Amino acid sequence: MSLEDALLRVATWDSGGTIWSIEMGGLGPAYEQAIQILAIEIIRDEMANPLPVLPYGRWGYATVSRIDAPDPVTGKCACGGFSGAQVSAAQLIAYRFLSFGAVGFDKFIPKDRRIQVNRFYPVAPPKPHVEDATRDQAAKPDEAKE
Repeated sequence: MSLEDALLRVATWDSGGTIWSIEMGGLGPAYEQAIQILAIEIIRDEMANPLPVLPYGRWGYATVSRIDAPDPVTGKCACGGFSGAQVSAAQLIAYRFLSFGAVGFDKFIPKDRRIQVNRFYPVAPPKPHVEDATRDQAAKPDEAKE
């Protein structure tokens, strides 16, 4: 693996670009996004370090602690609190990418599990308050009201 591959993958992620990965969750988009976030962050934290001998055990756990520590005020975890299965899936993605680089990693992905991911999770905009919607409509008197 070249360090350049890892740096490019992380830079693409950081800039909001799309990267290819492998679907690992199967339990919905938020569960999957948490895995992908953790995988890229493990790559970021571990790319300059020697890879562990398999099994990787607690490799990447410092990253889990860094990005999913409970907020001191709300007590909520940024990624919802990772399950053991999510951590294992993210470790596998990061380990394979760091072991084989971008080209080798892409060859590892079965076609039916190949996905595009980025750091922006698609979220519906919040519903406007009734007062805001009424004020906005009043500001546009020429538009037909439903």
